[in-house]
Amino acid sequence: MQEAENTLDALVENKMEQYVIETATQSIAGAESHPVNSTGFTHSSGQAVVEFTLVFLLFLVIAWIPADFGLAFFTGQLAQNASREAARIAAADPNLATATGSCNMPCSSAPEGTALKAAADRMSRALLPGALISVTLEPPAGANCNRLVEVSVSGEYNYFFYQLLRAMGNTIPDTLNILRSTSMRWEHQPGCQA
Repeated sequence: MQEAENTLDALVENKMEQYVIETATQSIAGAESHPVNSTGFTHSSGQAVVEFTLVFLLFLVIAWIPADFGLAFFTGQLAQNASREAARIAAADPNLATATGSCNMPCSSAPEGTALKAAADRMSRALLPGALISVTLEPPAGANCNRLVEVSVSGEYNYFFYQLLRAMGNTIPDTLNILRSTSMRWEHQPGCQA
């Protein structure tokens, strides 16, 4: 008798489980199964790959344009900081009267400790390749002690995304001319030291 009750309980329990599963699958909208091919993927997985590729490319374009403009702005800030630091070094250089000139990045011929080398060391060769760095000192104009030293950094930033558009046939300018300069009073003017 005990065995019959256990078997009957198991049968009722099994029947209830089947009923719950059938009721759940019927109540869920769109719970039908997709046919699976021999590779184990459903027939709609190829569509998902195509949709992902198209949407991903669109998001990549949308994300890269502001990043490219931000990189151009950052490059301008690097050039400004490089010219400011080089002008500060040149203003304190007692031998500046003979150390003016210009060079193109990376200015490997400029001696260490000069304003040219300082500006080149603070610039990114990747963001502003071949930038022109120049250091000039105003000629003496009487005894007014206001000779200025000017350091300028100029070059062209190449927009990456616009180069891709240009490769596809669009006529968009793909460079930005960056010119930053700083002037400071030269501290070692003859007869002007206090």
